[in-house]
Amino acid sequence: MRGVAEAAGALAWLLHEPWVLAAGLVMALRAFDARRFPRNAWLLGFAWLAALAVRAALAPLLPVEPARPAVACAAAAAGLAYAFPGARRWPARVAAAGLAIAGALSPGEPAARASGVLLGAAVALAVLRRLEIFHGLASPHPLPPPRRRVAGAPLRVLLVAGEASADRWGARILAEIRSREPTALAWGVGGPRLRAEGLRCEGDSDALAIVGFTGVATGLPRLAALYRRLVARLERERPDVLVAIDLPDWNAMLALQARARGVPTLFFVAPQVWAWRAGRVSRLAERISRLVVLFPFETPLWERAGVAVACHGHPLAEELATRHTTRAQARARLGLDPSRPLLALAPGSRRSELARHVGPLLDAAARLRAELPDLALALPLASEACEAPLRAAVASSGLDIHLVREGTFELFVAADFGLVCSGTATLEAALAGLPMLIFYRGNPLNAALARRLVRIDRIGLPNLLLGGPDPIFPELFQEQVTGERLAATALAVMRDPARLAALREACTRMRALLPARPTSAAVAEEVLALTRGPERGRSALSEAAPERN
Repeated sequence: MRGVAEAAGALAWLLHEPWVLAAGLVMALRAFDARRFPRNAWLLGFAWLAALAVRAALAPLLPVEPARPAVACAAAAAGLAYAFPGARRWPARVAAAGLAIAGALSPGEPAARASGVLLGAAVALAVLRRLEIFHGLASPHPLPPPRRRVAGAPLRVLLVAGEASADRWGARILAEIRSREPTALAWGVGGPRLRAEGLRCEGDSDALAIVGFTGVATGLPRLAALYRRLVARLERERPDVLVAIDLPDWNAMLALQARARGVPTLFFVAPQVWAWRAGRVSRLAERISRLVVLFPFETPLWERAGVAVACHGHPLAEELATRHTTRAQARARLGLDPSRPLLALAPGSRRSELARHVGPLLDAAARLRAELPDLALALPLASEACEAPLRAAVASSGLDIHLVREGTFELFVAADFGLVCSGTATLEAALAGLPMLIFYRGNPLNAALARRLVRIDRIGLPNLLLGGPDPIFPELFQEQVTGERLAATALAVMRDPARLAALREACTRMRALLPARPTSAAVAEEVLALTRGPERGRSALSEAAPERN
């Protein structure tokens, strides 16, 4: 018995060393659950470090100092047991039991060992439980099947849409749902269009319009508070379906909480796993009841992971099909001179984009005006929240710039050339037939990380969709985005008739790639099918499919 105790004590002393225990946990997690391994490793490591930090803080205040090996082993054991619940996870339970025994038999006074085991387990479990709604480690595995909607009750929809484009698309989908279910109730996160359509907002979509790692870090307290409110209401009201538009990481967390409560989930707009972080496919597969992608080439990526996926066209093509206009009509509607060449300036819709783009864009506009004195300038106001700072920046520049509200597409139709921020606006410009220069300048840290993680060599969606060895539309990224470089690149294209003709031909190809389809109606049908249950839902979709294609 003494030999066993000495061996366990030696193991405990060894395991309390950070690198050894961390390596052991990583190997155990990889063996037990490779699919969720990276997230589990970070979380369990965080809980383990929290336990050691609390021990260091409390040690001077306690009559008996908790043994460090006991704290480390107990925290790791409690984390393993928490992360892998259920009878089928017995290997993790065996490992957890071994760690707990090693901590209990470690050298030292019995009181120090006992207090260490209690402290380590308590702190690790407290940390993991506090963060449960964010990581979902205690969620049942496999997740329970979605429950059916109560017959005769009003349809209840939880809808989350981030940023301006998702707000527009979500509003049309909600309108289509209500045309089929007039008594439907909807709540969640949206912008002015969704609020006008009757969405009861827990938060504004502008709060979620964040780009990059640094944006998430700086906005974390606000994002966490909004997320907690959503999960609390999800628990309280148990909607019939979650409709998640874009925001892949945020909605992935929320989808796990919904599925754990039997709520089916529909994702509209897939994360760009073809560009970076392809490992998200397997993590998201169990959380998505139905996925609707924007582009046909995305479908096989998700089908291979067993996700029920469909493509019903791009909502932007559907939206713009009803707004067909000529160049002369667009200029007349916007009050623009029909005889002057027109440059469209599109800095983006997020606050972080405006902060980095408006300065170089206005500098480029001034340089281009100096070269082309007759050049008219116009800038779309993409969101209400950003209108005031944009107006102030334009006023301080001294440039005569026509500001356009609720008419971005018409501006792109009316313009001769555009400087357009990478994103959905580039698709809108291409569908409008606008030759453009695509640019993006983000946080330097985000850009450095993107260069290491992203697997594509271009930033503009039209260039990605059109393919080819080189981008068709000229692009400038990060440190290249200066007023001087923007102006010089744009001027070279604007003075080259052959290059302008090639860009217009590329816009024609883009319209062929993204034909207008009844996307919103098709997505609404997908939502309603989920609430009917698997069998009825499949039959309803199969009957509706010929109408959508």
